[in-house]
Amino acid sequence: MADEYQFSNNAKSTLAADIGGGDTTLTVAAGDGGLFPAVSTGDGKCFEILVKQGSTLEWMTCTNRAGDVLTVTRGGANSFTAGAPVYHRLSATALASFLQKGVYRTNAGDPNGLAALYTGEEILDTNNDEWYKHITGTTWKKMGP
Repeated sequence: MADEYQFSNNAKSTLAADIGGGDTTLTVAAGDGGLFPAVSTGDGKCFEILVKQGSTLEWMTCTNRAGDVLTVTRGGANSFTAGAPVYHRLSATALASFLQKGVYRTNAGDPNGLAALYTGEEILDTNNDEWYKHITGTTWKKMGP
């Protein structure tokens, strides 16, 4: 999972073509891709989208956008037809990645090798006054310069 959520204001489009339950790429209407945040595979950035058609909806995490083509990790396996709305929305998943005032732990040194208490946890290295964010397993990323 990417570790830095990206945002844009009111980005929305429609599917340019049908997608099946197992598809991991989708194309939005011509020219609308630029309304969504710029993310590239491997840069650690992502954004959340919601595809909704009738009473069927599915949250997806976009980890790459190339023009109007979005590469996504799916939260379900629904099929959608061309014209289904695609929204860039703020999700509980993205909000859970933010540090909440007073909700963190400290460690005397680099926390790499420590298990996280929860996904996205942040630790203050009290020896160097540096913040680290949990990435995966026992891997942590130093925040800031």
